[in-house]
Amino acid sequence: MKFYRPLIGGLLPLLFCGMALAGQAAPEATRYLAFQIFTGAFDSAEMRQSLPPPPDSLRKTVEGIRSRVYVAGAPGRRLGFIPGPLAFDNPDEQVRQLIATSFDIALQTDMAVGFHIDDSMFWGRLKSLNLPGNVEWLDWSGKPGTGRRLDWSSRPLKILAQLCVNSEGVREEVKKRAALIGDEVQRGLKRLHDAGKDELFIGVIAGWETQIGKDFDTGKPLGYHALTNQGFSAAHPPADFEGARRDLVREFVAFWAESLVKAGIPKDKIYSHIAFMSESLFRLAQRVRPKQMTASYLEAINATPPSAAFSPFNHPGFSTYPQAGHLEQLQGELARHGNPPWASSEGTAIDPAMAEQAGPGRDMEGYLGNLFNHGARLVNLFGWGVGDEHNPFRKVAEADASVAAYRKFLKGEELKEEPMPAPEIPSAELPQKMHEIQRRVRAYVDKNGPGRLSSLMPRLDEQMKQQKFGAAEKTADEVLRILK
Repeated sequence: MKFYRPLIGGLLPLLFCGMALAGQAAPEATRYLAFQIFTGAFDSAEMRQSLPPPPDSLRKTVEGIRSRVYVAGAPGRRLGFIPGPLAFDNPDEQVRQLIATSFDIALQTDMAVGFHIDDSMFWGRLKSLNLPGNVEWLDWSGKPGTGRRLDWSSRPLKILAQLCVNSEGVREEVKKRAALIGDEVQRGLKRLHDAGKDELFIGVIAGWETQIGKDFDTGKPLGYHALTNQGFSAAHPPADFEGARRDLVREFVAFWAESLVKAGIPKDKIYSHIAFMSESLFRLAQRVRPKQMTASYLEAINATPPSAAFSPFNHPGFSTYPQAGHLEQLQGELARHGNPPWASSEGTAIDPAMAEQAGPGRDMEGYLGNLFNHGARLVNLFGWGVGDEHNPFRKVAEADASVAAYRKFLKGEELKEEPMPAPEIPSAELPQKMHEIQRRVRAYVDKNGPGRLSSLMPRLDEQMKQQKFGAAEKTADEVLRILK
């Protein structure tokens, strides 16, 4: 969840692009347009600081969405809501009550319901986890981390320590929480079945951007404890450190999903949730800001590429905010896995980096078309009811044009798409040329006047803003010939 977050790690909030996928859609099944609703009491300061407050009434919030969006849908299309996060911080009885109440609301409103789990961030209630055997290390010596860093805004947040994802203590808590959720969900499923409304169950999103986050004070990647549990050490490190961390994330995704399957939740109704920056955007960032972009791609995305979302126990799920090259990369990964159904586990039609700058967002119909038209079985939208009326995410989610797009989908009408190619990658020489222009242009103008530069410099500035780097380099060459 990143209502005011730059692109992963705050690396490059430059692009505000549309997205599109090409390729085969998954076989037809019920598809869900759902709205994330933040619910439950927050038992830790970390949750209160990091998440929007819950609504006064879950029922009224759902009814409010229904009153504006609901239409008699086409077969296989459903409107729904997804409460969460269900975190370790939430006491067992509170989780049971939330799930039971949510099924009540689903039956009374004909709105489908799903649930969103936080897998490892907010766990302060469980003091047994705050032990050396259950938290991550800064290095092979066993020095504990200082706290996990969340880059959900331009100001990083410090939360509880990163859990060791394969420690016995953590695995036991995962199994207990999965069993509790599974038990209560099975009760709800029976109620839906008895009412002849099995389609009202969306499923469970098992994770909240699952990853092994960075240490807050040092910014270092973590995972040494989990790797030590696998037999690695300073004397015997993994041949590929970031690849080994990626495998840890993938195994944790699979463990949560398998635990939910064992608890009785249908495998076909479980989705993962990971987030990643596109490789094309990362390469662009490297070229434009080489001094700030010294990490490898896997380190920059906390060792969580799209491949980490797949396991035998779940359908893959991803954050899908507008980002150049993101869905094209996702499409490739889906194709490598046989184009399974998948979920937009988190997203909306505005990039968090643009939201922080009060950007207007993109067209919601194009955003939804890029997802539903290419295999997404679930789109879980963030922003409805969050903050005041000026909140950029809320404005995008609740806009009249967005509501019209929601209804268009529900009625079975064809959604338009907003295709946009991956960004141009500038040549290695372009940053040097831009630096040379900046170094010399003022002295030249002071001596000779602006001349042709009065038209060339605005053109160059506009081309750089639009990421038209090939054209920008040609203009830069013209400018340099003048400056010489």
